[in-house]
Amino acid sequence: MTMIIKNFFKSRSEWLLLCLIWSALIFPVTVVAEERITVHDFVLYEGDDREQLVASVRFDYRLTEYLRESLLNGITLRSETRFDLMWHSDWWWNKTQTLDRVVSELKYHALTGQYQLVNKTTNANWNFSNLATALQQLGRLDKYKLPVLPESAFTGDAAIYVEAKLEPRTSESLGVPAKLAALFSNEQHELISQGVMWPLTP
Repeated sequence: MTMIIKNFFKSRSEWLLLCLIWSALIFPVTVVAEERITVHDFVLYEGDDREQLVASVRFDYRLTEYLRESLLNGITLRSETRFDLMWHSDWWWNKTQTLDRVVSELKYHALTGQYQLVNKTTNANWNFSNLATALQQLGRLDKYKLPVLPESAFTGDAAIYVEAKLEPRTSESLGVPAKLAALFSNEQHELISQGVMWPLTP
């Protein structure tokens, strides 16, 4: 009887080990510590009146190899910084309302060796000779005037929530099969920052 129990656990342990090895091969663990968007600064200032806020944000963009090669191969990278109004709730889901979005596009021109950055929201544009400087500018949003806040922003437990996302612009037109294929790819097709909140009410 003891021998049967030992054999049972031995076979189960071998089976479990085999499953773990198989899972590691099928779904490899990827280290993304160096490939991300990190928020370094987020400050809100009062504008001309209480309902008008001015935002300054700084993100640090670290591209995956997939995004870097996509850029060099002519794919435009689309960045979106989203500002939301959020009301915290202890009893239900947090209520969220989109306040503003700042969209920028980064592309590489092989003939000139220049990186072109265009802020589609403000129509500002820049040219850079290297990617690091272009990413620094992409991650900087200085004294940006947010839309006038509704009165509801100053009632309850309200906050401004900011988040950034970077992805190839072509991903907007990907069909369902392509999106499903991306789920099983080892490449990271988009980067999303952690969200940061600034309380509006004490």
